[in-house]
Amino acid sequence: MWEPYLRAALPAPGPADLDRLQALASGPLPPGYRDLVTAHQGEILDEDLVQDPAFVSFLLLLVAPAEQLDKASRSYSIDFAFEHMMPRYPADLFPFADDTGGNVWAFDYRRDPAHPAIVFIDHELDGDDGVTPEAPDFASLLARIGLTAP
Repeated sequence: MWEPYLRAALPAPGPADLDRLQALASGPLPPGYRDLVTAHQGEILDEDLVQDPAFVSFLLLLVAPAEQLDKASRSYSIDFAFEHMMPRYPADLFPFADDTGGNVWAFDYRRDPAHPAIVFIDHELDGDDGVTPEAPDFASLLARIGLTAP
């Protein structure tokens, strides 16, 4: 279901990397996310198996700190998204996947920090105009794509 997207060898995320992500989030990372990103960071869904066409290009962002990645891979890291994209959007959004076109899916902690909703962020629009609700939670997003949480 997942296939490599980046050509670089990626360091496997360790507990310290995941703890660093947790510190960046505005609440707990959703159940299943840690396992999914550990197994598939930098991988993209096989488009032939995706049930919803909105997710044909669904790439899990890289967990490793940007300074540990080669130049070509940095733009697919969570750190890069926080630094270069997220300042234009409301606080308490946490990018976790990319559509390979510069847009991202994010955990939205604004309403319920304990149970973030999922939003899609359009990089061509700023602020709330660029944020579209996608799913009430991570499990619902995975179900929409045709996946189950690991």
